[in-house]
Amino acid sequence: MEIKGVNELLERYRNNKCTAEERKILEQWFDAQSEAGNWEWTKDEEQASGMIMKQRIDRQLAVKQKSWSIILKVAAMLAVLLFSFFYYRTEIYNIVDPVVYLEKQVPDGQQLKLTLADGSKVWLNANSRFKYPKEFNRSQREVFLIEGEAYFDVSHDEKKPFIVTSKKLSTQVLGTAFNVRAYSYLSNIQVAVTRGKVSVSDNDPQNNGTTNSVILLPNEQVSLQASTGVMQKQAIDADNVIAWQKGSLSFNNDRFLDVCTVLARKFKVKIHFEQDSLKEYRLTASFARTDRLEDILLVLSSANHLTYQFKGNAILFNQK
Repeated sequence: MEIKGVNELLERYRNNKCTAEERKILEQWFDAQSEAGNWEWTKDEEQASGMIMKQRIDRQLAVKQKSWSIILKVAAMLAVLLFSFFYYRTEIYNIVDPVVYLEKQVPDGQQLKLTLADGSKVWLNANSRFKYPKEFNRSQREVFLIEGEAYFDVSHDEKKPFIVTSKKLSTQVLGTAFNVRAYSYLSNIQVAVTRGKVSVSDNDPQNNGTTNSVILLPNEQVSLQASTGVMQKQAIDADNVIAWQKGSLSFNNDRFLDVCTVLARKFKVKIHFEQDSLKEYRLTASFARTDRLEDILLVLSSANHLTYQFKGNAILFNQK
């Protein structure tokens, strides 16, 4: 061996008494012996050099483990960030580029026409409340019919579906025309199509994640019973459905209770039933804006074999 007193140095190394300089000299000697292939050492030298090699390997492994640990931590952080982005992307979008909503409320006896940022047209019936974005800066165009009735003529955009959320129903289209009636005082919510095709889904949170969907074509309507959640699809005359834009009244297989509720609000009267069973009668009829209440009551009573009488500001229907 070329290093003078290497045995003493190895002994000091075994007892962890080497100085930093001595440790460096010993490790340089070990590297030189390894490269020269000179392995004719004594047992003590072999044991000491083995310790040196083990410690050097341990240090290399520690560096690698630390590197992998950093990589894994970075990967975990990226995974958390990606998950957070996808899970909370709506909230993130709202922070970075918040949606500015506008809201319109239509008084009793009035109607309102709106043009949205994408060129879509909306007609709002009396006692309606409508919320919509000032600009459509998301991947979809979503508006909210909070209360009332509205007719939509939607501009076509394949990249941004148009969604109307109304109480327990969600109506999605790309570009079409349809009517949504969602008054809280009526027993059902209705969606009717005049042009194109729409997809109507039940978004009631009480359904435990299950969703019922219906596809509607022109002159088709779906009704959702608010109390039961039952959806019923049927053929209709779409022109009659949107007759309210001209001030007319139109009913298509509606409950007699709902018909009378609409009349009561329009003519500022109260309507009662002598028999509760009368509320479930079904009625299909249309009335012009110029029709008097007495004319409408006469038609309703004749069609359902009923009688009616005024008691002050109230009307009482009775079976014949």
